[in-house]
Amino acid sequence: MSNNQEAVDTSAIKIKITKLEEPDYRLDFEMPAKLVVDIYGRLKEGGYDYDKEQMASLLTKICLDEGMARFEKNSIWGPKLMPGTQQGEFSEDGPFVFSAIVDATPTEALKEINSIPIQRLNLEVSDELIETELFEQRLLFGSRKSFSGELAYGDEITSKATLTVEGNDSPEFALDNCAIRVPKDGQPLAIGEFKCDEGEQLRGASVPGNISISISRQQDTSETLVLDVLSAERITPCSIDHVLEQYGTPNETILKAQIKLSLQRNFDRENDTIMRKQLFDYLLENITVPVSQRIIDGHWEELCKKEVEKNSEQTELSDEIKNNLRDMAEIIAKRRTINACFQELFKIFPNEEDIQAQICDIAETRRVRPKEVQEEFVSSDRMHVLGNMVIEKKIFNRLKDKMVFTDAS
Repeated sequence: MSNNQEAVDTSAIKIKITKLEEPDYRLDFEMPAKLVVDIYGRLKEGGYDYDKEQMASLLTKICLDEGMARFEKNSIWGPKLMPGTQQGEFSEDGPFVFSAIVDATPTEALKEINSIPIQRLNLEVSDELIETELFEQRLLFGSRKSFSGELAYGDEITSKATLTVEGNDSPEFALDNCAIRVPKDGQPLAIGEFKCDEGEQLRGASVPGNISISISRQQDTSETLVLDVLSAERITPCSIDHVLEQYGTPNETILKAQIKLSLQRNFDRENDTIMRKQLFDYLLENITVPVSQRIIDGHWEELCKKEVEKNSEQTELSDEIKNNLRDMAEIIAKRRTINACFQELFKIFPNEEDIQAQICDIAETRRVRPKEVQEEFVSSDRMHVLGNMVIEKKIFNRLKDKMVFTDAS
């Protein structure tokens, strides 16, 4: 189209907006044949030879843009073709007609919030904790030697780790070549982001071989962690002087001060994570927010697909698994809806600086370089997850004035 042409008059598009079950609306579009021909002619004059499919796509976009402007409401999921209807077909001899469905962001539901109970943990970094962490650093830089026999605190095993839940056909996770440090009494057993308090079942176990650990975190559910130990190393702790040398720290006093600061940061980070979980558990339980059934169905279909892909021999899911996945889909859709409502209410828009700060936060927790974390999320196409983490942190901070904190040791 030439630059001196007048803009297309989209006000001629007929749009009927009908309220459906909350939060959805139906938008029926009719672009007059005269306007269709006008747009097609402008493209021809500009040297663009659109086929029927390209024209239909362009006319649909023009209609939806005009429709959302007249709708005058924000949408979480955006407009989609109305289920059970046909896409618009381009013709020079008639109007362009189709129907869409769109949701309205239900921010009114947020008015239900009065006060939010949050339990806040308190921790004073003691000399004992500092000494324990210093010993961990000595293990980190210590000398290693392969061994077989009974495991003890400080040993490191490499194994395949599988977590199963009683009643579930598929494992919660199955990880290959995990490096696992045998914890001391009172320390959690950690495998990546998974943690449990059953470390005593690892100490004294014989390797190599299989180790089965019973986990009782939920009253009505039995979990089992199976470790197929491939190799084990006994670590001789290095001297404190060697640790000082590795970090370029002048003396032990300064090193312990640095350790204390690091432990406090780690605790504060973990405490924030626990409190955010409490917040969103509370919001899911106490906010009544309309969620589009089509969105729940979409999440459910995706979860079912992933569940089938876990087991190549499995072609059909049981009704029990389908029902469990349906419940999970409803929670996912509701949580995303609540987050989007707060994001609109508080005008939260994560930027690159926020994302990099989140990457550094994760890296410090895992004791790895930020570059490794970024590569992990990029390679798995999960950068959007970092954005969601940032959004939830910002929502938490904005809702602090509604939180009633109870301190716990």
